[in-house]
Amino acid sequence: MDSPTALITGASRGIGREVASALVARGWNVLAAVRDPAAAPPRTRPERVDMADADSIGALVQRLQAAAQPLDALVNNAGVYLAPARHIWDVNVLGPLRLTRALEPLLAPGARVVMVGSGLGRMSAQPRALARRLCAAELSLDDLERIAHDALGGYGASKAAVSAMARVFAARLKDRGILVNAISPGWVRSDMGGASAPRSVEQGASSVLWGVQLAADGPSGGVFEDGRPID
Repeated sequence: MDSPTALITGASRGIGREVASALVARGWNVLAAVRDPAAAPPRTRPERVDMADADSIGALVQRLQAAAQPLDALVNNAGVYLAPARHIWDVNVLGPLRLTRALEPLLAPGARVVMVGSGLGRMSAQPRALARRLCAAELSLDDLERIAHDALGGYGASKAAVSAMARVFAARLKDRGILVNAISPGWVRSDMGGASAPRSVEQGASSVLWGVQLAADGPSGGVFEDGRPID
């Protein structure tokens, strides 16, 4: 039986790197989607991509399509915290939206898709107008793209959009047995989280790995941290 294959964005450091290394240790083939291939974790296959650049994402998708590379897991981990709002939404929202939509045909039946979210993206913490748009029952990927182009708010608002995105993709991919969830790693001691964060990178990665390795009867379309739902 062939080993499963995962594509992980932002795999050069922090949580993405730890998730990639953990999956390699468990026998997975890991495609490390990074801006600098030299920074990819050992024993992974580097794939160059800039998640803020639609053309770069398109080039990555074309390479995977040409190789007929099926994916058993997609981890949309790449993200930025301190940056202009336009760049935050490009990387954190438009990037995973474009990549996941383009890779839908390559996702294997029963695959897992993880959108790495954040506790700062709780809907209850967002401006009412944004939360209303993101919680709309008829929300579509096109709606999310319009919201992302508006770039209303910073990191937390972008991660609320990621949670909504997981719900939309979960509905789109349900008939193929593909589970899609937003997973918060918590506040982690990484370049993004800083040295004062209470959780280790390993703890944050463990939360994400839970979403990658869900059983077939696991949840889909939710927001979780350490396997427990958050709002």
